[in-house]
Amino acid sequence: MTLSPSQRLASIDDLLLYRLGRLSSVAGAMVVRLCEGGYGITRREWAVVAQLYENGSLPPSALAERMHRDRARTSRTLSALVQKQLVLRTIPANDRRSALVSLTPAGQQLYEALMPQVQVINSQILSALLPGEVVLFDEALARLQACAQALWAEKGPDLPKANRRQGQRGKDGA
Repeated sequence: MTLSPSQRLASIDDLLLYRLGRLSSVAGAMVVRLCEGGYGITRREWAVVAQLYENGSLPPSALAERMHRDRARTSRTLSALVQKQLVLRTIPANDRRSALVSLTPAGQQLYEALMPQVQVINSQILSALLPGEVVLFDEALARLQACAQALWAEKGPDLPKANRRQGQRGKDGA
């Protein structure tokens, strides 16, 4: 019996995360072209626009948490979107330390123009699967996500942190 790549795990080409990364790279390149070439925004900016459209006004920290992104990077993305007049940052008079971000009408229009195009790309990629396979895929993906989150909660704190600026491992000797 021949093993599948996920059963074999013999080389980098067999690894789940590598294979998902390759899929994301090819499929994501189409979304990047749409975002950057058609609308003048990055894929990260598109994700923020989509989250705000679907969730309404949010504090920047809640947005970062919802997107599984760090606050500093989310703040830079929000600043770029404010400059492009796609996002509005409001500070309540009664609490100067809290802020809310929301889409401007231009940001809402961008979402409404871009989202159908991104949906078509996703539908075309998923068309490689039969309808029943799509359901099984969605279920499997949800289980994989839950497993990855549980593993991260268990192992993440003990994994070494890299010093990316110097290409060395963290100071804790790991």
